[in-house]
Amino acid sequence: MKYQDTIEQADAVLQKTLGFLKQHRLPASPINYGVVYEYMTGNNEVLISVMDKVLKTGQTIDSYLMDGLFKEHILQQNEKQDAMVKDVTSIVSVTQKHANKAQKDTSNYITMLDEGLVLLDRSDLITSKQVIEKLIKVSSSMKNAQQVLVKALRQAQAKTAELQKQVEELETSRQLDQLTGLYNRSVMGQQIDVWMDNDVQNIAAIAINLDHFKQFNENYGVTIGNVILSKVAQKVKSYVSDSGLPVRTGGEEFLLLIPETNKHSAQEIAEKVRQGVEKLQFVNAKNKQKLPKVTISLGVTEYNQSLGLDGTIERANAAMRMAKATGRNRVFVD
Repeated sequence: MKYQDTIEQADAVLQKTLGFLKQHRLPASPINYGVVYEYMTGNNEVLISVMDKVLKTGQTIDSYLMDGLFKEHILQQNEKQDAMVKDVTSIVSVTQKHANKAQKDTSNYITMLDEGLVLLDRSDLITSKQVIEKLIKVSSSMKNAQQVLVKALRQAQAKTAELQKQVEELETSRQLDQLTGLYNRSVMGQQIDVWMDNDVQNIAAIAINLDHFKQFNENYGVTIGNVILSKVAQKVKSYVSDSGLPVRTGGEEFLLLIPETNKHSAQEIAEKVRQGVEKLQFVNAKNKQKLPKVTISLGVTEYNQSLGLDGTIERANAAMRMAKATGRNRVFVD
């Protein structure tokens, strides 16, 4: 809410926000409320564009999606980013300080050198000697200043390399889902573009959804549910080579994008993934109670350039829903 908003305007946005949360069965948590309220105000153009796209494509709107939108489009720069900005500012400031001093010393040195050369006279050895001694002293000072500058530049170079590593790590962490270690949705479009640029002929898309997972969470709690979700995600990931892209697309939803793979080969991979997850065994660490088996339903299709990424994902999800509709714990090929 902007400070100039009236009470009536704020109340109108509040009612819309609560209506949206109720419509999509979202709990009124601070993050969910904050994202929807920001969307309803109409001030955050990027968030509005993303949310409109989500609504148009029928993507599942859950707390996981809201958390991602909050982090990406509302949350301000975190402390780590702030620290990096401060480090960069410090490096620039110190380096600039030494560079300015070196520039000033160099200018003085050139001036004194020019003046000294004029005063040098073979017939006046005393004056010439004094000039030479002064130039030697100035040269020594100049040398020291240059050494300080070189040291400062080396330190700046080392710190810059460290910051570059931190930036890369931060960028990687932004691309990864913290719970599962899989990539998040923001990476997919970029990866598709890379494959297209490298003339990849076939890209398989496998949509994956855990069966009855909401019921599992209700029975055993979200904490155990998150552990199960993480373990299943790692199992799913293990069937994808380094060239493939495993993505968490929703609360209990994953997507595998696999280059140079047609639907027939993707069906075989999907079946291996299904069997691998079905064989997993889970035990409650607190009471050693054996937990029920977890199964997944999978939908297989191929990337269609005319449909684009969103259309392809929707087609894979449609196939996955058919797998659920025909009995769950199975693979359906589009």
